[in-house]
Amino acid sequence: MKKKLIFSAALVLSLALAGCGETEKENVGGTVETSSSEKANTQETDKAKEKDNADSNKEINQVVVDNDRVKATLVKIVKSTDSIFGNSYEVVFDVENKSKENIGVQARSVSVDGRMVDETIISMSQDVAAGKTAAAKLTMREMDGYEFPEFKSDLEMGLFIYSSDNITNTEEIPVKVKF
Repeated sequence: MKKKLIFSAALVLSLALAGCGETEKENVGGTVETSSSEKANTQETDKAKEKDNADSNKEINQVVVDNDRVKATLVKIVKSTDSIFGNSYEVVFDVENKSKENIGVQARSVSVDGRMVDETIISMSQDVAAGKTAAAKLTMREMDGYEFPEFKSDLEMGLFIYSSDNITNTEEIPVKVKF
């Protein structure tokens, strides 16, 4: 009987704590830097980005890569503040797999404001089946003992794309965003 009572009390307490958290979200915005060969592909998205940046939504919606294998669009960067879990950033990509094989998408060599971000506080790994799309999210979560980025001037990273069927079939696309 005592065990059931203790278990019930622990369950109620954990549910009460989970319900106390409040999260605030704020879009960061930004502009993707492209090479001259990619500028033609992003002219239409530039107009959409300008319209979206005028709105309070501040979505970026810029294509960072569009080739025979994959199309990846940087959708938005959102800062979240949670009363329990602290600050976090979420960099959202929309990834379209144009190939006939399954792919995976990961973040590599992430730096913010010219400083490398410790891999301990970041995560991004998304599988995309052949012919499908998925939202790949790079998450940076504030942790004690690790420097948390402020997103004042820029974000640079490698968007690493690999074949789930053939691990030697890889490519890394540089992504640069200015704020």
